[in-house]
This record gives sequence, structure tokens and C-alpha cells, in this order.
Amino acid sequence: MLVVEDDAGLRDLLVTFLGCEGYDVRAAKDGGAALHAVAQWSPDVIVLDRRMAGMDGEEFARIYRALPPPHAPIVLLTGYVQPEAAGERVGAAAVVVKPFDLDELLATVAWVAQEHALAPV
Repeated sequence: MLVVEDDAGLRDLLVTFLGCEGYDVRAAKDGGAALHAVAQWSPDVIVLDRRMAGMDGEEFARIYRALPPPHAPIVLLTGYVQPEAAGERVGAAAVVVKPFDLDELLATVAWVAQEHALAPV
């Protein structure tokens, strides 16, 4: 799983939390770093912040989807007032609205992983 989040504290929390739940988690601080990561490694799920400095989540998703498949499902994290519209723009499998509960995120990631026949490592 790849966590793409520009807030270092939240990024570290998500990596630790999801790792403790059995997922193999790597992190990127923005869309550019995430593109570099997916060029080196194929994540099963991408947890993607929509709004970031540098390359934001929408731009990352557009470029990522233009790469040759396979493409990991995206769980979009957003505080946007129209979360479903933001999710549609990035082709997200699911949207989690900020602020969120960690158990809500875990349930969403587990659902996306199950829908795409993935499981914790």
C-alpha cells in the first residue's frame, strides 16, 4: 500500500497504523514522490490525499492512470465540500472525508482490498 500525504505527522500515523494492521505500507510526501514510488514498486492500494503542495492528488491520479496497467485502486482522502465529485475526478474506488476516524479508514481500505481481491500481508 502507498500512502500519499503531505502532512508528515498524518503520513507517519497512517503508515504506522496501517502497518500494525498487517499491510505492507510505503509513503510519499506528494504526487511527484508517489510517481517515483510507483515506478519502483507496484502498490496494491493507494491512499491519496487530494490537496497537497507540489503535485496534488488529482494531477498524480491523471498521470498515474495514463501509465501502463495494472493500476492500484485509489482511496482518496479529502476535505473537499463535494467529496464524491473529487473522487470521480481521480477515479477513486472510495473516498474518505477529512477529518476521519482511523477505524473508518481501515474499514474502507479493507473493503477496497477485498473488492480488488487483496489482503493484508
